[in-house]
Amino acid sequence: MVGGWHVVLHAGTTPESGLVVRARTRRVDGRGVLLAALATAVATATGGSASAQAPPPATSAEAPKPPLPSLGPLTSEEGAPLQRLGFTPSVEGTDVTPRGRISANLWVGYGNVWEQDSSAVANVFLDMERVITAATVRFGVVNGLEMGVRATVERTGGGFMDGVVTGLHSLVGAGDRNRFDYPEDDYGQWLRDGDGTLLVDIPRRTGPALEDVRLFAKWGAWTSADGRRALSVKGAVRVPVAGNTLGSERADAAVMVMGRAGWRGFHFHGLAGGSSVRRSPELAEVLTHRQFFFMAGAERPLNPNLSLALQFTGSTQLLRRFGDHDVDGMPTNTVFGVVGRTAGGWRWEVAMQEDTPPRGPSTDFMLQFGLGRSW
Repeated sequence: MVGGWHVVLHAGTTPESGLVVRARTRRVDGRGVLLAALATAVATATGGSASAQAPPPATSAEAPKPPLPSLGPLTSEEGAPLQRLGFTPSVEGTDVTPRGRISANLWVGYGNVWEQDSSAVANVFLDMERVITAATVRFGVVNGLEMGVRATVERTGGGFMDGVVTGLHSLVGAGDRNRFDYPEDDYGQWLRDGDGTLLVDIPRRTGPALEDVRLFAKWGAWTSADGRRALSVKGAVRVPVAGNTLGSERADAAVMVMGRAGWRGFHFHGLAGGSSVRRSPELAEVLTHRQFFFMAGAERPLNPNLSLALQFTGSTQLLRRFGDHDVDGMPTNTVFGVVGRTAGGWRWEVAMQEDTPPRGPSTDFMLQFGLGRSW
């Protein structure tokens, strides 16, 4: 204000000439001066300065979300008693326990087994339910290398699931052949050759019995930069403890390769390997001297802590010279279930295993549960 006159400057821009300043004067009294100053301050604080600034740049597109982690594969192994006369591989993931850390897990498989067949070369009768419990401890020795030990405990008996399994087989159309000709929930576990010579006769084990102890080492051979692809190699030695009543089993060794690969929203798992079969003299004529095994599976994460998994496992024949697919065929299984992880770091899994196809030497049906974590 100059000499009682109030000078008001208006600033703005035009596309043609840029900044334009216009002046307007009018005579005001003291009260008008105060109101004009207050209005100018409010306009500047709320919008005047913002209108003079350049518009904010357009926001860029959101970064893609990282892929969900892999929690699989499902732990699984063959539970048929004749197939456990040699090294029975257990499916596991490619990851290796980090250096200085300890991992422990407990796996339980409750299986229902039925096999009855006779021919000129073999007579087999398996009617039982079997609980297999495997406790494993791993230690990260150095980066990329772990060593561990596993103890396997089993319990066998007549069980209670025969009616449940036959009902499930009827529902899915799998069939049970002559299973209804024998009493439910009974027990039997023996194998004879065509001359009637008893080859395998495993007694009922109503209490937990130590089946074998395994020592192993696993090497993380390669991992991609994003961690979605990995490859590891494992070597294991199995020392059997509980044998059948005719001939004791001998220690076996195995080597296997495990891999994982991510693609879009899926993780794919694979395992392949082989083992020696060191036969006792009583079983030398009916057991092979080596066996190969495999696993192929797919995992679909639902969120960072829960996944669905589907796997197919199998191996070459262990018994030979019977000419009966139910005895010396290839044991193959389909495994499906869920695997998850808790906020406290515990990994858990629940799965079901079914022999596929139903005619073969595999376990008819198995429920599987697992729990573990690292420290």
